[in-house]
Amino acid sequence: MKRPGIKDLAKMLSLNPSTVSRALSDHPDIKQETKERVRAAAREFNYQPNLHARFFRKKTSGLIALILPEFNMFFVPGLMDGINESLVNSGFSLIVFFSDNQIEREKEIVNHCLSWVVDGVLISLAENTNTVDHLKSFKSAGIPLVMLDRVIFSPDFSSVTINDEHAAYEATKYLISNDKKNILGIFGNSNLEITKQRVHGFKSCLDNYNVPYSDYDLIFKDALSGNKNIESKLRNTPYNAIFIMSDELLMDTYPVLLKNRQYPGQVSIVSISDGKIPYQLYPKITHIRHSGYEIGVTAANTLIQNIKNDTYEEQNIKVSTALVELESV
Repeated sequence: MKRPGIKDLAKMLSLNPSTVSRALSDHPDIKQETKERVRAAAREFNYQPNLHARFFRKKTSGLIALILPEFNMFFVPGLMDGINESLVNSGFSLIVFFSDNQIEREKEIVNHCLSWVVDGVLISLAENTNTVDHLKSFKSAGIPLVMLDRVIFSPDFSSVTINDEHAAYEATKYLISNDKKNILGIFGNSNLEITKQRVHGFKSCLDNYNVPYSDYDLIFKDALSGNKNIESKLRNTPYNAIFIMSDELLMDTYPVLLKNRQYPGQVSIVSISDGKIPYQLYPKITHIRHSGYEIGVTAANTLIQNIKNDTYEEQNIKVSTALVELESV
């Protein structure tokens, strides 16, 4: 049995197709009794609107695409909660794609979104994405796009991030203020803008407080062979503190410290975190807290504003962070 359409519902209810369509759209000219009859029939016969027909009729699909690099990032659930809440409240539906941290997959998803006539796009870039050229087709098609978290700053698109440089600076300053002057920095992929900003904040703080360091004192995820590099440096260098730029790296590093009996006791830790993982470790980890939920809400609201106002004003929005003092320093 084929899926019923507007004409089928109209025939069942002895109504004009235009009346059924307006009833489903909650048009004010349609009586409430008629709306309820139509909705009841739509539920009974599992009527689903044809999104392509809706697009050609209204020039809108009601769909927002969210493109993420991977699922197993600790801040993703909060991020998706914030995005979905804002979109639902504004009458949009969310479809989610994962690029598997590959730009080629990211490009395929871009083409899917263009063919599915989405109303807007939210994207956190893959690790090996080093250009936004493939995203410019959205702008050409009049589809607003907002980058979030992992971004490449561009005059063509808005972005929502934390102030990554400031967050790393404040974390490092906290360690220095607690008389920690021999600090190891652990960072993610060195090609990512988020990593570059946090490295700059870390180094700037050490420079401003005249704390000596060298490139040896920075470890990058893409340069690691498992955790051997971390183990080697902790074994051969008398570090008394570690700055860790993300929850994922914190979870990678924590077992190494326990294995070598360096935490708690020998080294202090400050990380940047969405605030959940630090409470699950012992002692609890002092951190600069950022909210994935708030980033999601802000990015979604920015996109919705662009869609509804039919404007594409580029903004680089910074979501606030806060120091949470716990037990690791």
